[in-house]
Formats: sequence, structure tokens, C-alpha cells
Amino acid sequence: MKYKRSYLGLVLGVVLFAAGCAQVPKEAGFNEVRGLVEERVDHRIQWTQDAEADREVEKAIEELLQGELTPETAVQIALLNNPNLQAAYEDLGITQADVVEAGMLENPVLFGQARFPNKSEASNNYEFGIAQNFLNILMQPARKKLSTIRFEQVKLQVADEVIQMVARVQKSFFTVLGARQIRDLRNEITLAAGNSYELAQRLHTAGNISTLELVTEKAHYEQTRLEFARSETVLLDEREHLTRMMGLWGSQIKWRLPQQLPAIPDAEMPLEHVESMAIESRLDLVAERKAVEALAQALGITIDWRWVGQIEMGISRERETDRTWVTGPSLAIELPIFNQRQADIARLEAQLRRSQNRLTAQAVEIRSEVRSLRSRLIMQRNIIDHYRHTVLPLREQIVDLTLKNYNFMLTGAFELIMAKQQEFEAYQKYLEAIRDYWIIRADMQRSLGGRLPSHMQSKHNSRPDMATQKNKITKQDVRVHAKRIK
Repeated sequence: MKYKRSYLGLVLGVVLFAAGCAQVPKEAGFNEVRGLVEERVDHRIQWTQDAEADREVEKAIEELLQGELTPETAVQIALLNNPNLQAAYEDLGITQADVVEAGMLENPVLFGQARFPNKSEASNNYEFGIAQNFLNILMQPARKKLSTIRFEQVKLQVADEVIQMVARVQKSFFTVLGARQIRDLRNEITLAAGNSYELAQRLHTAGNISTLELVTEKAHYEQTRLEFARSETVLLDEREHLTRMMGLWGSQIKWRLPQQLPAIPDAEMPLEHVESMAIESRLDLVAERKAVEALAQALGITIDWRWVGQIEMGISRERETDRTWVTGPSLAIELPIFNQRQADIARLEAQLRRSQNRLTAQAVEIRSEVRSLRSRLIMQRNIIDHYRHTVLPLREQIVDLTLKNYNFMLTGAFELIMAKQQEFEAYQKYLEAIRDYWIIRADMQRSLGGRLPSHMQSKHNSRPDMATQKNKITKQDVRVHAKRIK
């Protein structure tokens, strides 16, 4: 019997020592987050926790910035370098610490007291003891299970934040690229308006147009200059926004853009597949399910232990005033007379119902969102096709016919320049439509949980030949027409 008691004491000591020596893992669930992300996007993520990881990230970013920036490289740089994303990874460490803490026992409480007699012949009274919260030991498995569920929820939320970052960077990239192409087009429009104003000045000098017509041309030219300046400002703002999202600074901000927006895919995916893919893949929906599970677990624990109050067990040793030592166990039990955790149970029940309703609402919103985005994609595709096959060819034909009439001196230079400007305006709307398509498509990718089907890839060029390449109105044209007038 003595041997058994010694063995039991040894086992208890080992368990207490192991619980006291628990360490917080450095990775803190990041490998699971990486796995969730890699299932949904073709990019890698890195949690920079030391100098070696920082050097690897810096080297990777330098290599990615060597060539022109693409949507893929912009996303990859942001996933490696965005400081807000790195801050989100720290939530893993915080929650992992909660899991470790939930698996640890509370520290025992050591207490002591001394009492002094009022008679000189009596000895001082001393009492020492040590006590442990026994309820904490009993509830440790349930508490650890609850913290593990919450940790799973945080991992899902962090992974979803990565997916959200991918979509935000893609949208920013297409916005910047669209702004750059529109800025270039506004520059062409301004040049055309400048040529028109120069021609008007020559005609006014020759006495062929009134001062009103000259002032009208000047006003139009000045307005185009303002529009060009506005497009330049928009480009600078959007470029800085993308730079911030990629976490770049110093010499890194001199990244280069490609010449044009990428091609749009040939077809969109069926509606029924869109909804099912979103419900299966959305990490924020899975995280909300984990929130419901955690609240249900917490409610069950509270109900199961509502009649058990605080329990402290220990041992104490006391020396009486006659110098006699007495030793024995101690027990303190909280009596749940007034408070049987009614408020805690009611609060958790309300929180659970709220979380369940949020889960239902989120599922409904996801289905509606992907249907709406798919409809917008189809509508945007129709708009692009209409510009490509109808509006732009008509504008090009108008410029061709106006140029022929101009060459036969049947139309004035102003009509030709106006036709060209209207073609520029139509092409700007076409560029905006392509830009908006890619922005909507980035939202669709996010709404589907991160990955689009393989058949939704680009297969044809989205940029038609600009009429400016064959019908550009130059200053030479203005000079030729001015000589004719003279």
C-alpha cells in the first residue's frame, strides 16, 4: 500500500511538472492556414517571425519586381509583404497561447498566518497550508476542447483574410492598369483638342471663323487638359494604393505596369455551380459554423457544471499554543444557493441563437452575392462585346468616311477632329468596361472562396486596333489644311 501511494504521488508529480512546462508552439497553426490558402489560390504565404525569414521575403520581392507587374506578382508581393496581413498572423499566436493556457492547471495557493497569545507563558500560533482549485482540474478537458474550437475558428478567419487580400490586390491592380490606359487615352484626346485649337487659331487669323468659334474651341481644349490632369491624379492615387497594399517603399515603388488590360475569358461558369462552390469553399462561412459550435460547447459546459461551485482542496499544518503540531486536509466548497449560473446560461443561449441566425443570413447572402456577381459579369461581357463589335467599328467607320470627305475637301477639319475625339471617348468607355469586368471578376473569385474554374481563363486579345494607328490627326494635318485656306 505504501508503494502504491508513492507511485501515485510520483505520477501526480510528473503530470503537474509536465503541465507547468507547457510551451506555446512558434508556428501556432500557420501550417494549417497555409494549407487552406494553397487549396484556394496559387500563391504562397510567409509569416516573417525572424531575420532569416525577412531576408528570404526581401529576396523574393526583389525578384518579383524585376519585370512588369502582373496581377499574380502583385498578389504574391502583398501576401509576402503586407504588414496588416502579418499582423493578422499574430492572432494565431494569441489564440494558440489561449489553447496552451486552457490545458494548464492553475497554480496552487500557498498561505500562512501567525497569531500571538495574550499570555506570556503560551507559545505563538502558526498555520501553513497549500490549496488547489479542484474544479479547475475537473473542467480542464472541456475547457481545452472549447479553446481548440475557437483556435480552429481563428485559423479559418486568418485564412479568409488572406483570400480577401488576394481579391483586394487584384481589384487594385486592374484599377491602376485601367487608370493608366485611360490617362494615356486622355492624353491623345488632349493632343487632338490642341490640334483643333491650333487650326481654329489659323482659321481665325485668316478670317474664316468667328471669335465665338475660336473661344469655343479653346474652351474645349482647356476642358480636355483638365480631364487629362484629373486622370493623371487618379492614376497616381490608385498606384499609391496598390503600393501600400504590397507594402513597398523606397526604391521598390518604381514598379512597372504592362501595356494593356488582360484578355477576358471566353465563357462564364453555370449558375448552379457558382452557388454550390461558394457554399463549399467560403472560409468565413466555415468560421461562422465554428463560432456556433464554440458557443454550443460553452453552453453545454455551463449547464453541466451549473450546480458545482468553486472547490478548493489542500493540506494545512498548524502549531497550537502548547507547541503541538496538527496536520490534515482542507476543503472549501462554494454553495450555489443564490447563483446557479442562470444569467450565464441565458446569455450563452442568446449568443448561440444570434450566431445561428448570422450563419443562416451569411449563407443566404453568399448565394445571393454570387448570383448577382455572375449576372454582372455576363452583363459586363455583353457591354464589352457591344463596344468591340458594334460601337467601335461604327466610330472607326465614321472617322474613315470623314477622312475621305476631308481629303476631297467635302468636310472641314473640325468635323474630322470631332469624329476622332468621339472615337477616343468610345474607346475610353470600352477600356472602362474591361476594367470593370476584371474588378467584378476579382469579387467573384473572392465570393467563390478563392479559386475560379480552369475554363474561365483568358484565351483571346481584348484590345482592338485603335483607329489612331491609321487615322491619327496630327499637327501636320493642321498645317496642310491651313495652307489650303490661305
